[in-house]
Amino acid sequence: MDMVPEPPQADLEERVYSPESQLLHPLYFFRTALRDMANSRNLAWRLFWRDIHQRYRQSVFGFLWVLIPPVVTTAIFVLLNNSAILNLGKTDIPYPVYVMLGTLLWQIFTESVQAPLTLFESCVPIMIKINMPREAPILAAMGQVLFLAVLQLLMAFATMVYFGVVWHWTILLVPFLILVLILMGTAIGLFLVPIGALYKDIKEGMTVLLRLAFFVTPIVYPPPQSWPYSLIVSLNPVTSVLQSIRDVLAKGHMSDPQGFIMVSVVVVVVFFLALIYYRLAIPVILERLGA
Repeated sequence: MDMVPEPPQADLEERVYSPESQLLHPLYFFRTALRDMANSRNLAWRLFWRDIHQRYRQSVFGFLWVLIPPVVTTAIFVLLNNSAILNLGKTDIPYPVYVMLGTLLWQIFTESVQAPLTLFESCVPIMIKINMPREAPILAAMGQVLFLAVLQLLMAFATMVYFGVVWHWTILLVPFLILVLILMGTAIGLFLVPIGALYKDIKEGMTVLLRLAFFVTPIVYPPPQSWPYSLIVSLNPVTSVLQSIRDVLAKGHMSDPQGFIMVSVVVVVVFFLALIYYRLAIPVILERLGA
């Protein structure tokens, strides 16, 4: 009986673990990080759909819950402004559009901050048992935020159409501008993941801080001109990005393009630093959680 030869097996990847810091070999560190990120795409896709399914599978309104909070927030502040209970100042665009766009963009930012820790915590039991790519939860979190951002952009466009806001060709740049907002939030989330996985207070504290930050960001009011409020708002890095995106959406141009470019460069640098920190810290965190 003839023996069928077995197909040649691919060489298995050889990985050497050393007590030395990975940053002593930066080229190898970044090459390995990029390879692991590429290898985690399929797993990240599965984690993304698992989380979306779990979040909305027993919900009557489903994805509408993404849109209900900004609609309610807009309605409340429009009512307060129109009834003169709050004097929120004049805006260059219809006030309901101003608040709706600001609230939707703020929701994208807050989701970007919270999603990395939420996805990581859901994957901890698996990551302790098997050596899965550490970047998979982060890619899944960013995918989740992008998915929700698409729904929120559709809501923003519908609001602009309803109130007769003129569209400009620069609206095509909005997805790239929103990516900067997502990278900013994700970078903050990455720095929070290691310590947040050990101490639940971090997650609760971040929720409180984000609620406070809502009121020091020009979401429902125009940027103040009087000191010291103007200084407080200008020092908020979210202000420049959020204002620029809203300006491009509603007016077709940025009020402060130089500020947006400067913040964007800093965001990209900080995002990569956050990735390095995350990759170095997670093995230690998983060891402590699994002890």
